Amino acid sequence: GTYPKLAQQMKNMAIVRSFAHGSSSHGTGTTWVMTGYNDRTKMRPSIGSIITKAKGIAHPKTGIPSYIKIGGIGSDGPGWLGTRFQAMSPSGQARKNMELSVDANRLDDRRGLLNSIDVINREIDRTGQIKGLDGFEQQAFDLVLGSAKDAFDIKKEDPKVRARYGKGLGEQLLLARRLTEAGSRFVNLSYGGWDMHGKIGNAMKSRSPQMDQGISALIEDLKQRGQFDDTLLVITGEFGRTPRVNSKAGRDHWGRLCTLALAGGGLRMGQVIGKSSSKIEVPEENPIHPQDVMATILHMFGLGHNLQFTSPQGRPTYMVENGRPIKELI
Repeated sequence: GTYPKLAQQMKNMAIVRSFAHGSSSHGTGTTWVMTGYNDRTKMRPSIGSIITKAKGIAHPKTGIPSYIKIGGIGSDGPGWLGTRFQAMSPSGQARKNMELSVDANRLDDRRGLLNSIDVINREIDRTGQIKGLDGFEQQAFDLVLGSAKDAFDIKKEDPKVRARYGKGLGEQLLLARRLTEAGSRFVNLSYGGWDMHGKIGNAMKSRSPQMDQGISALIEDLKQRGQFDDTLLVITGEFGRTPRVNSKAGRDHWGRLCTLALAGGGLRMGQVIGKSSSKIEVPEENPIHPQDVMATILHMFGLGHNLQFTSPQGRPTYMVENGRPIKELI
C-alpha cells in the first residue's frame, strides 16, 4: 500500500470521511480550514492565534512562543486579534534574535542598566503598562539565556530518533515535537506538492513516503514519551480531490469532500467517523465542517466552543459560531 507504516498506526488515529466546506479554491479552502470561515476580508483569527490569545503568547517558564509556524500557510494570522498573537517562524528574524550577539558580561551590563531604568519607570508609572512589560522582558531573557532555545535545533536530538523520522517532512515533524515538548502550544506545519492534476500515481509515490515515515514516527514517539494524550495531531489539506480521474491521469480540486485525520489529544482513537457517498463525492452521514474541527481543538485545550473575545469595535465575538466538538471523539 501507499502508507504501510501509517496503516499500523490506525488504532492511534481517527479518520473522518465526512469533512467538507464546499470550496475548490486554494485560497478560500485554506481560509475555511484555518479560520472556520469564508472570510474575504482576511481578518478572522486563525485557530493558532485564538489558542495563543486564550493561553498566553509564551510558556511562562521556558519563554517558548505559544504559536509557531514551520513553512507558510495562508490565513494563519491573528486577524483582528492583533499582531501580538501571530505565529513565530523558526527561520525568521525572531529565531535569529535568540542567539547571543554579545558576550555574557556585556549582556549582564545591559540587563543591569535595563533593570535600573525599570525601577525609575515603575516609580513614575500610573497606568500599570510598564509593570506589564516586565514579564515580556523576563521571557525574552529566559529564552535567550536558557536551554529552551535548543528545542529549535534538531541536531541536538538522538541520531537514532532522527533516522526514524527521516528527512524533509520528518525533520519538520521532529522539530514540531521538540517545540511542543518545550512548551509551545500550537505548531503549524506545511507539506505541499499535492496539487496532482496529472499522473497522480507517480506523484503519490513521490510525496507519500515522507508522510508515511514521518507521521508514523511522530505518533510512535509521542506514545513512547507519554505526550500522546496531551498532543493533538491534525492532518488535513485545503480541500479534497475529484472522485474521478481526469484525462491527464490526475485529479482536480474538490471542496465537497475533504481530507481529515486526527491522532492523540486524549480523544477517542481507533475509529472511522462519518460516511461519504458511494462515489466518494460528498458526505452522506454526519457531515463535519471546519468550525467543528476548531471546536474539537478548543475542547482539547480545555476551552469551550463558545469562546468569545472583544473585537476592535468593542463587541464580544464568538471565535466559533456554529461548530461543535466532534461528538464521536469526546
